[in-house]
Amino acid sequence: MIDNLALWEKLGKTDPSHTKQFTRGGGFKGTAIKPMWSYKRMTEEFGPCGKGWGVCEPSFQVVPGPEGEVLVFCTASIWYGPEKNLVFGVGGDKAVGKNKYGLQTDDEAFKKAFTDAITNALKLIGVGADVHMGLFDDSKYVNTMRDEFAEDKQTQTSPKPSAAHQKRELDEIQKELLDCSSILAVDNCAKSWQFIAKRDGWSRDYIDAAAKLFAARREEIQRSETDDFPGDAPDRAAIKNNAYAQAAMAG
Repeated sequence: MIDNLALWEKLGKTDPSHTKQFTRGGGFKGTAIKPMWSYKRMTEEFGPCGKGWGVCEPSFQVVPGPEGEVLVFCTASIWYGPEKNLVFGVGGDKAVGKNKYGLQTDDEAFKKAFTDAITNALKLIGVGADVHMGLFDDSKYVNTMRDEFAEDKQTQTSPKPSAAHQKRELDEIQKELLDCSSILAVDNCAKSWQFIAKRDGWSRDYIDAAAKLFAARREEIQRSETDDFPGDAPDRAAIKNNAYAQAAMAG
């Protein structure tokens, strides 16, 4: 079954540090997403602009406004993914605006309209959806996002453990398993090391090696229990394939 919201959910959360508050005429206030953040999210998901996603040639329309003002509108489309999916957006700005000093030109009006059009297109596939849905009006939600992205940044900047360090950790696991005299003790030990492996970013090879240690200790305990009760022969295949510890370490 296709999850129609899968892409939306991936792109929909926004880092508060990449937003800014704005106030428009009439006292309207809101939250704007910095354009570069949106472009970065697309690049993270699809690859470099021009390869995994991109912008088609925009079209501009200049429209006379009241009292000598001049408006510029931009229609732009973005494509993304191997199927070159296409969505459109429209943006606008004032090339000539009027204030208390008279008419003023804005030489960046076309660029602003273009950026606005791209942003409006990107939100159709979920980029910054939480901002556009008004969730940033809730301070609790903003704080939650701030904490979540702070954790992600911490994870990304934390150095990966060396092979020597992970080998020492495997030695430590072996020592702890010697004190595990029951299946429950092995299970609890596996859970503790699962947390450590995930926190420290162990490589898959060492996670698999640790899982084998737990599985071997479980089998030893099972065998010992069988020796104590010879009439209760276990299913050897089931013991060998019992991957509780493996599943725990693999997360």
